[in-house]
Amino acid sequence: LSLNQVTANYVHINQRGRYLSLANSYAESKLEKLRNQGFNALSNGTTNLTSELTSQLPPSRSASMTVTSPSTGIKQVDLTVSYKDQGQTQTYSYTSYIGELGVGQ
Repeated sequence: LSLNQVTANYVHINQRGRYLSLANSYAESKLEKLRNQGFNALSNGTTNLTSELTSQLPPSRSASMTVTSPSTGIKQVDLTVSYKDQGQTQTYSYTSYIGELGVGQ
């Protein structure tokens, strides 16, 4: 009985790590695409990105992005990814800044 519990816990921890890796990978990829598009391609507002998420994340998954301008020449991108893991909602938030002049200028 104890061995079954240990095995079940190991499998769940492994799956939880996989889900987190998928969420991080999506966020990094999305933010990199936005940086490549540049400052002028970003419009302030909120966008639902749920349809872009991989089906490997559990059902009840969602993602959204909010773009704001905290100061002149800077766009702030807040990206949120959520999904249900064994009945509990896991939510991860990412923030990036994209400048009008680009990186290193």
